[in-house]
Amino acid sequence: MEISNTKKLNLAIIRGNKAYDYWAEKANLSNYLSVILYELLIRSKLSQKELIKLTDLPKQSINKGIHLLYEQGYISLTTSERDNRVKFCELTKDGQDYAREVMKPLIELEERVADRMGKEKMKQLTFLMTEWSDTFWKLMKEQAHK
Repeated sequence: MEISNTKKLNLAIIRGNKAYDYWAEKANLSNYLSVILYELLIRSKLSQKELIKLTDLPKQSINKGIHLLYEQGYISLTTSERDNRVKFCELTKDGQDYAREVMKPLIELEERVADRMGKEKMKQLTFLMTEWSDTFWKLMKEQAHK
């Protein structure tokens, strides 16, 4: 029986997600903590709402992770000058050190995979995955509004 390209892609995405879950488990991190640390390493400062949108994780998981990291002194929370309902999260110096140490093996592994695939394939993969995700979300939202 022939498996369609759509199903093959779906299975590849699931396997990739499981690999990240496995990595987080081996690093003794919850999935949501590893995602929050990764996002804040890359983007420096994000609102809680932005973290939820970027990660597609439940609000409860993001809030739990933020509060845990805050209690450990790894992130600071500041209120927006324009809207006091908006809280920004930013890694503290200790948080940056912690995130770099904890996430380093994952980032190095990702770089090794990217090196093996080559720049052109990585460029194509990034473009295609972004297009796929954006189109998938758009169509799913359209379908939900019918």
